[in-house]
Amino acid sequence: MECSYWPRPVDREVLADLEQRRPGALLGPRRSGVSTTAKRLANIAGVEVGEDLKCGSYAVVEVSLAEVERAVECGAFAVATGPLAEVMEVAGRVGAYIMPPMSKAELLEFLATFGQTTDPDVAEDLIYVTGGYPEALCAALEKLNYPGKITKRHIEELGLKPRWFLEAVESFGPDFIKGAILGYLSEEELKQLGIRPGVWFEKRGDIYVLRLPWLQFFAVKYDPELAKGLLEEALKIVNDPVRRLYYEALLWRLGVDKYLEDSAKYVDALFQAPPQLAADLAIYFLESRAGGRRAEAKAILALSEAMRYLEFTTADVVYLARRAAALAPAEEAYRALYNLGALLLGRGKYREAESVLSIVEDLLFKLEGEDWIRAKRVLHLLLAYREALLGNWKEVKRLLEEEYAALRLERSFEDVVKLNLGWAYIMLGEFKAAREILRKYKSFQTAALFFLTSKKAAAVREYARKAGADVIATLAGLAAGLDVRGELEKLDIRPELKTLLKLLAEGAEPKALASVASRIDPMDKLTLFYHAVEAYLLLRWGAARREEVLEFYERLKNAVGQAGIPGAARFMKPELPSLARLAVFFL
Repeated sequence: MECSYWPRPVDREVLADLEQRRPGALLGPRRSGVSTTAKRLANIAGVEVGEDLKCGSYAVVEVSLAEVERAVECGAFAVATGPLAEVMEVAGRVGAYIMPPMSKAELLEFLATFGQTTDPDVAEDLIYVTGGYPEALCAALEKLNYPGKITKRHIEELGLKPRWFLEAVESFGPDFIKGAILGYLSEEELKQLGIRPGVWFEKRGDIYVLRLPWLQFFAVKYDPELAKGLLEEALKIVNDPVRRLYYEALLWRLGVDKYLEDSAKYVDALFQAPPQLAADLAIYFLESRAGGRRAEAKAILALSEAMRYLEFTTADVVYLARRAAALAPAEEAYRALYNLGALLLGRGKYREAESVLSIVEDLLFKLEGEDWIRAKRVLHLLLAYREALLGNWKEVKRLLEEEYAALRLERSFEDVVKLNLGWAYIMLGEFKAAREILRKYKSFQTAALFFLTSKKAAAVREYARKAGADVIATLAGLAAGLDVRGELEKLDIRPELKTLLKLLAEGAEPKALASVASRIDPMDKLTLFYHAVEAYLLLRWGAARREEVLEFYERLKNAVGQAGIPGAARFMKPELPSLARLAVFFL
């Protein structure tokens, strides 16, 4: 991989748009790498990179900022760079992605790839002076001749300034710097502080929120003394606990520690904050140790919940798991350990998750009584989650039935045990057992069970929507023959499964399946659903005889049993209602 490119969090969202052939735009300051990124992702998604804009023909096109709106209206995916002020104006009109600079965690990983290290505070300085984008960082490394460990002296030698940010300061003026430092303000607070809101803010309810949260880092670095004075002034008028904690944490990072005792009172505000903010504030508690062990346990729990929506490294998770284990038997410590193990497992990092499992296993030798039962429950829940992801539903059932029986001794994680055991019963086709254990819930699991055991699609759709199970509501509509293509587009499910369901809803010609066939690994269980859809469409279009298709479906019934989801076998029929229900087993 050449130095000037580095995978970014925004890549996944852009790639999903390209795979679905959705019009859109990726924008950024000059030399932010948007062109390189877009071309690489277009290659992965099989999308043409066009030199000229052609309306009606989907392609990735590099245009000027002035041409972005027209390109999106023409159905293309546009790529453009320019001054941040103009980028934000255009992005606000078309809903474009804006390429962010690297975070500190990204930079440290980036440097490690090239055999370089640095201290966290120096990493922040390096991001600021270079502007934080790969091309400038690479130029800085080359200028320093890859020193091995980058120090503050190296930063001084570079003599750099973040050009794109300084241009934004010049374009927007002092209101921009002040607004970026504070980040979250009500209209009344803005008036009291004498700050005029601009395009850098977006209004959410009664609060003005910084449109690009990473701008705050650059604003504070730009003028730390202004930041200190402004934050202390804001604390005199802001009563919201989340924002008070936010400002006190910022002041601590700027060397003002007189608010530590006050901030400890607001630790529960962590759970009310948006994910990135919750993560930043949780890290503040871990670093400052404001509020002692209980606040530390709550901070780790809040951070473990926020990390579901953020980028993180395996080392981050293992470090937090060790700190959480040291805080047992605090209730929050057990919940954090479960979340952290599930984070790694949910992203397919099975080997890495062993580190967290080992940390939980070690607790079993240190605890006794109810605390020992809680630790064992966390271990079994994580083992069951791993086996579920691997499709070993009988083992999931065994582990969770053991914990279900132990609920009479200690009731922690009761809902997780019951809901997950209910889902295991569904996958195994044990619907009566599932109904019994899920009878007090109104959840995704109960909506799925209702769908699989009822022919009343309208009732299922209504129930599923009330239970927050939009996927099940859409599948019920598909089973009823409704046009649910618009609903499918909004679902957060695997792109390959989404495409198969859309083709099923359209009754597409079998040849249309070629667009998804190449994206499914032959060893992936989704292949079974693919073949079921393919055989159905072949039959529907008269390209196969019914006897042949029925015989093929019998083989597929055996295959789903061998794949560990015998509950799917009864829905393996060349009929739209059955195939819609079959999809539940591949979510």
